[in-house]
Amino acid sequence: MMKVRLFLPLSAALLLAACGNAPQSSPQATLNAQAAQSSLPTLSTLAPGKKQELNQKLRINVVFVGYEKGTGPRDINEAKFREQLSSSYRTVSRYPKFYGLPAELGVNFTYDYNLVYADSEYENRFFGFLKSQAKPASLTLFQQAYNKQAYPPEGPDATNISRRISSSVAIDAPTTEKWLANNAPAGVNTTEYTVYFINWYGRSDYQDHVYTKLGEPDPDTGTDFGTRSSRKLIAWGGTRAEDEETGAGQKQNARVWFHDLSAGPESWTSNWDITNADVDGNGVTDDRLPPVWEYGSTKATYRPFNDLSGDLGKVTRYAAVNLLFTASPLYKPAISPPALPRSINLDVTIYQGESGFDARTILNKDLFVKEVGELQPDTQFSADIDEAAFSGRAADIYLCYINGASCFGNSIDKSGYGDLFKYHQNHLMQFLEGDADYELPIFAYHTGEYPIPFLGVADDNYVDGTQSFVFGADNRATRASYGLTTTLIHEVGHHLGMSHPHDGYDYESDTDYGGSDEFAYANVADEVNSMMSYIDLNWDFSQFDLDNMNRYLTSVYLNQANSLLEKLANSKKASRVSLALVAADASARSALSAYGQMNYVAAVSAAHRAYFGVLDAATQAGIKIEPQGWPADYKAKSRNSKFVDTVSYLRQLP
Repeated sequence: MMKVRLFLPLSAALLLAACGNAPQSSPQATLNAQAAQSSLPTLSTLAPGKKQELNQKLRINVVFVGYEKGTGPRDINEAKFREQLSSSYRTVSRYPKFYGLPAELGVNFTYDYNLVYADSEYENRFFGFLKSQAKPASLTLFQQAYNKQAYPPEGPDATNISRRISSSVAIDAPTTEKWLANNAPAGVNTTEYTVYFINWYGRSDYQDHVYTKLGEPDPDTGTDFGTRSSRKLIAWGGTRAEDEETGAGQKQNARVWFHDLSAGPESWTSNWDITNADVDGNGVTDDRLPPVWEYGSTKATYRPFNDLSGDLGKVTRYAAVNLLFTASPLYKPAISPPALPRSINLDVTIYQGESGFDARTILNKDLFVKEVGELQPDTQFSADIDEAAFSGRAADIYLCYINGASCFGNSIDKSGYGDLFKYHQNHLMQFLEGDADYELPIFAYHTGEYPIPFLGVADDNYVDGTQSFVFGADNRATRASYGLTTTLIHEVGHHLGMSHPHDGYDYESDTDYGGSDEFAYANVADEVNSMMSYIDLNWDFSQFDLDNMNRYLTSVYLNQANSLLEKLANSKKASRVSLALVAADASARSALSAYGQMNYVAAVSAAHRAYFGVLDAATQAGIKIEPQGWPADYKAKSRNSKFVDTVSYLRQLP
């Protein structure tokens, strides 16, 4: 398990068959026969105890703009490109899998790759558009660093780069994404997942360039990270049409991500450095993709740049498909089953550690609730913001953590960090207030002068990989750039299941990986319009995030509905709620139909109705359905139960 860094779709009929809603010889018929022996009505989609698999064939469009089919060093050899691609994927909950527990979610894919080469007319229009958008800009620190590379022992004037960058322009990334979304070449539907691989280099109108994303500063501090050299881009995508800042005018539900190796070089993937094999100093080569003009170079570099096609194939699989388009969740998206919540309360306690400063002023409650709510619009979110003194035992525990000691005698395997978890587990009744169906305890430290080793953590329970608490941290120095709002949106995203776009899971090789070592190039997936990225350029969830969450929850709601039906099947009162169950079954059928058409918003809403229809029917039939999670256990004053998940993801300081 990768540890976190510190600091055309199927038709509805085909999908229904793949999911088990088949004729009478199928397992569904057996389940229906079993149900018939109880007092349940005959159902077409839901069934007691049925494992609902969501199997979908997705077309992945790969559009080459400025690349040609061929065998040259900057041409596309389709055989080498396709060698790197995966044909199938089974989604897993990554933390439970790390603990060796069953983790498959039942959300499965096969892929059909549609490779398209833009013609000269399209390329002239697109590169003319880029030139019209270009604004003169100083060389970034990383373009300058690229220029300075010399390969010893040839002397200070020797170079191992193919060319020097003398001037550069900046191009707005969201505007470029929008153009590509709205102007697809023939044979490409950008409401399907689409990667654009762009190469401007070699044309007479070429200009060295970077992409930028500006105008969405930290809501608490006003810092616009897009002005920094470290946030200049070679890739971008995932913007929703509903995105308040940059979505206007974009084709509805476009699913576009572009990648331009003729841009940069840049910081985020360290592709400016073509000399050093081990950029992060951990003793393992960091595999990066250099600027496109380096392919075919005979100069001395950290590795031969002789397989552009294979490298772009890797980016397609390990960045675009695995980390963006069809990502696996970090935690189980089923929050506290079998009684899933209609409402979630974000219960924030801020430890005040700076005299004369109220840290509540760097947490925008309304924005916090709004952005989290966009990830699950069928769930009602609320927030409470409370405060506590950063003193006494609570402060001692934190100081143990930053000093690498344990205040609990290393009773949890991860001294110091486990202490934060254990302290709050032991004192949870001091913080929970009984609000909502599910309370998410969030503890934010504003430490004043004390250092902070992370901005945020979405922790688990140190037992089986179930989510537990969210921690945030800030101090006098850090709040010059970051407040608490964006950190907590990001970490709650993890708690609800979302992974980073720079780490994830590859099914066919059974590999959990992040953007380092042999997968260093996958860091480019952070260059996306997602709150879950580390790049700090927007505070919304991307179209890819919402697609993934909606698919997870469609599976969760349908499978949990089937689990509840199993309880109802044994109840003599089930006949009293037949109409409600038939209505729930119709909603489940609608969910599968919408899912097959990639209308994941409609799918999850219908699945939500199906689940709560069955839950309410079970309650009417006198069957008590309780949440599994620790908030319910504590509210019931039961001290015998433990939290349900374990391990932590830390958001890195810049």
